[in-house]
Amino acid sequence: MLTDIPLLASVPLRRIRRGQIHCDPIGRILDQGEKRLDAKSLICEKERIEVLNGDYINFLCYSSGKILKLSSGVVSDKCPKTQAINANCNPSNIGVCLRPKGGTEESDEPTIISPYSTSTLNPRPEITWVPVKGATSYKVKVSSYEFGWQKVVNQTRLAYPSDEKELQPGNAYTIDVFAYKDGNVISNDSTVVNLLSVSYQEQIALTIKRIQELGLPPDETVLDVDAIYASENLLNETIEMLKAQTATTTGSRNPTLYRVLGDRYLGAWLPNEAKREYTNASELAKSNNNSTELQKVEEGLKLLEFYNQLPTSRNGAQ
Repeated sequence: MLTDIPLLASVPLRRIRRGQIHCDPIGRILDQGEKRLDAKSLICEKERIEVLNGDYINFLCYSSGKILKLSSGVVSDKCPKTQAINANCNPSNIGVCLRPKGGTEESDEPTIISPYSTSTLNPRPEITWVPVKGATSYKVKVSSYEFGWQKVVNQTRLAYPSDEKELQPGNAYTIDVFAYKDGNVISNDSTVVNLLSVSYQEQIALTIKRIQELGLPPDETVLDVDAIYASENLLNETIEMLKAQTATTTGSRNPTLYRVLGDRYLGAWLPNEAKREYTNASELAKSNNNSTELQKVEEGLKLLEFYNQLPTSRNGAQ
């Protein structure tokens, strides 16, 4: 049984909120045309739709982040369920696992925290890293085949300098952070970030605009946009959006938002931040008697426990 709302033959069923279905939705119907479900309704895995008059409906697929045109049939044939976080990283396949970034505690190297992933929409991303034991300063270097710059700072974050050329669409950039002690390099870390092409950015913006125009409840809009960002590995964008939606003083008390934020932090290999959000989600789910979210939080915590056991050294399993 997919919903507690009775199905009336003459009234299309509307399932807008996650709490109205007993599944992880794989996407959302965007317009009219399905025989029994209204526009904006969520769809479960392996659920069949019946489009009136042999026509098509527009459907936001969460796993691809794309809007599909669907005719009658089983939806998951065209839109498979989203894979679990880092599904290939598991106890039997540890070789593909990246090393956790840790948190704000000091370490032996300045592990780069943000940008959170290798893809971004931001041409001037903030750069942050883990503090290094004994370091007295850090040098940040951004470079590509077309330009490069470097700055020396004594903090563990650097706003993208306003006097430096911004990242260009469609190009990849290397970010290096060097830790210094008394003028000597003692360790370093490096990552690559790619600013998506203009055409790709426009495509994502149009999809998000379509979702925003539906007039969904704010939490549902954020979760749909999160699916779009996550499908493109845009962790910077979705983490900042989810953080704003769950802000301490004015944010939502929806446990799903906190659990998803925990998932995104885990996807960025930030276990400390993930645990904090999973804890928030668990407390809210318990207060709301939300057993579905509690189960998802427990699944996230089990993954977190496994990731925390991974070696953090570069010489260990990567």
